Amino acid sequence: MNRWLAGARSALRVAGLYVVLVVAAVALFYLAINLVDARLPALLAATVVFLCLVLLFVAARRQPESAQPDVATTLLTPTVVVNEVRAAALVTHSQIGAVTIKKERDTSSPHALIKPLRDKFLGEELVMDVGVRVVAGVNLKHLREEDVRMAGKAVEITLPPTKVLMVYVDEALTRLVSHRAGWFTGRDIRLMDAARREAMEALVNAAIERDLLDKAGQQAAATISALARGLGFEQVTVHPTMPPLGAHFEELQDPALIARIKAESAPLLAREDQAGDS
Repeated sequence: MNRWLAGARSALRVAGLYVVLVVAAVALFYLAINLVDARLPALLAATVVFLCLVLLFVAARRQPESAQPDVATTLLTPTVVVNEVRAAALVTHSQIGAVTIKKERDTSSPHALIKPLRDKFLGEELVMDVGVRVVAGVNLKHLREEDVRMAGKAVEITLPPTKVLMVYVDEALTRLVSHRAGWFTGRDIRLMDAARREAMEALVNAAIERDLLDKAGQQAAATISALARGLGFEQVTVHPTMPPLGAHFEELQDPALIARIKAESAPLLAREDQAGDS
């Protein structure tokens, strides 16, 4: 509406200038014909021309009113901040480690004397190097409005708990070191699966002990602080939080996010050696 009124005013101003120009042209034409007689009408025409020229000069000197652009002002509210933060979806920090796992087929016997013989015929043992990637981060979809507290240009945000979001075997770092089977034993694929599961559990525990959750929380806090400053806040405080004891894992369901995380690089940590029997 304001833009339409500004356009109408500009059009009326231009039309007025054209009218003045037409009047000046007619007066000049009349003056040119009757200037020799120097009668009263000629003098009046000269006066009109002079006044028209003055009006044109004043109009030319006057700056046109600039049209005020339409500016969409977004009122910052906790809802707006939550929506902006949720749009970031996920902030993650990951690391890759390797562990050596030893697994045996269950050949336990109450008669220890015959155990070596039983192992020779029916036993199985394998040793594997297993590479595991552990991904921790903050799922920003869980941010609530009550987690955002605003006061003027200051905002305080409490993030959802930092959790382990993905754990999977890195096949590029996984290899079978040795495999020994008894005379009447076939290869049991369940031993390899058990070795992989044990390796993932061991690397998750090692990652948590090495403050992976803390590092992921700090990275999320830095990311959200930058986002809040981009929204116009001058004083930003972001609090990462830790999960309750025993609730450190959250499984991701979004295939796009999973593919994006797997495509990202991660630092390779020093080895964590462990031997396990079953």
